[in-house]
Amino acid sequence: MRYIHCAYGAWSFLVEVETGFVREVRYGGERLAVAIYSAVRAPDWGTYPVALSDLRWGKTWCSWWSQAEGAPFGWKTEVKVGGDGFRMSIDGAPSETFQTCRTGLCLLHPLSVCGTEVMVRHVDGSEERSAFPTLVAPHQPFMEMAGLRYTAPSGVTVDIALEGEVFETEDQRNWSDASFKTYCHRLGDGKPYTLEAGQRVRQEVRVVCRGEPRVSLLSGEAEATLPALSVWLDTPTVDALLALREAGVSRVATDAPDVLSLAAEAGVAVDLRLPLDTLARLKPLAAPAGGSTLWLVSDRWGAEAQEAVRRLRQEWQPLGWELGYGSSANFAELNRSRPPRGMFHWLATAANPQVHTFDAWSILQNAESFADIGATMRSFAGEAGLCLGPLRFESIFTGDDPRADSPLAAAYLLLAVASIARGGFQRVIAGTASQLLNEASPVGAVVRDWLRASPQTVRYAVRGELRTLQFMGAQETRAYVVNLSPQEVEGIPPFTFREEA
Repeated sequence: MRYIHCAYGAWSFLVEVETGFVREVRYGGERLAVAIYSAVRAPDWGTYPVALSDLRWGKTWCSWWSQAEGAPFGWKTEVKVGGDGFRMSIDGAPSETFQTCRTGLCLLHPLSVCGTEVMVRHVDGSEERSAFPTLVAPHQPFMEMAGLRYTAPSGVTVDIALEGEVFETEDQRNWSDASFKTYCHRLGDGKPYTLEAGQRVRQEVRVVCRGEPRVSLLSGEAEATLPALSVWLDTPTVDALLALREAGVSRVATDAPDVLSLAAEAGVAVDLRLPLDTLARLKPLAAPAGGSTLWLVSDRWGAEAQEAVRRLRQEWQPLGWELGYGSSANFAELNRSRPPRGMFHWLATAANPQVHTFDAWSILQNAESFADIGATMRSFAGEAGLCLGPLRFESIFTGDDPRADSPLAAAYLLLAVASIARGGFQRVIAGTASQLLNEASPVGAVVRDWLRASPQTVRYAVRGELRTLQFMGAQETRAYVVNLSPQEVEGIPPFTFREEA
């Protein structure tokens, strides 16, 4: 990726040349926005890629033309900083009528504002006192927005004005993103909606700051217990299970019921994840090993799920199974449809870092979300254990990703492990059997180090844009440094990691 750096006084920002994302909007060094960007979302919520042209810039400003690829919408973007603060605007119109779930501006607030009191300005001119949530909010914390004002952690007063649409804010930690997103167009107004040919879309976001920031280099340390690891196995065979056991794996996860007749011979515990309809057809069988968990995978708690639990308790639990309940794709489904306490031994949420954005910078930043997801799950889980998984790298929209077994994916897993541990999760479903058994796999190397250390601790330290992690086992310690910066730092290339001696 290439970036254009613009600055004026205490203000600075970066423009990502390939995507048009405006990143790292800062005042006095404090990050006020992770990113501000314009998106064209398809009727199925997919995001159209964009092609940029006519890119122009100076020391304090940048402008360009964007054309959505696959949708008849193009727009001009202008962004600048000056004595009156930060300003970004878009102006465009469809060349023909089309349907969209969202077309326009989005602003990503950093998680540093969690718990911060905020004054929300509504479109009717009224104001409402609120706060950025600390635990993950199931639904939008702010609605009918025309702006908001708050005091940032540095002590600076931040005033954000939004024009051209009605805006709302959602908690993106529901989709394992490390941000709050203020977006255009009310979800309650219908989705998808129609933009007519020639219909003007003009929107603007302005940010003004008052006061002198008190900002120091981001730093800090934390230590937490490493969660137990369950490795994903797509196609169970006795040979595969024995190979995994030989590699140090004590439990596997799968959605293939065939594992029930094989795992006992291999002597490994199983996380068997099945949807309601499959569970209803499956004949109860004994758990293959102690600690095996039968997972009911559902995105909506209701009468059908409750009836399934009754059957599981009567027919499966006496055969040695622990019972779990988990979402199929994201935390949003579990957070919005929570089962009653005391019904399950375990609760789980699936996750991937590419629900909304797909670039390396965003992927690594998003790993920070799991600590808050774990705290939120603990608030409604009762005595149930917490499991994160399956944790996949690939987007649910794009499927296969050539980066899924790359240094980037390994760096993401390292950061995710530290965040998951800080969130209090006791179990994680991550990595695949093929990665673990492949000596050349970057992800497999991380998984093998995890297995060597478990059930010991992970130590996590922040040094500016670097993150240092140590897997501290009983016999050895493995150390890594991850670079979250788009520039090389201490000899580490952007968005990758180095194993320390």
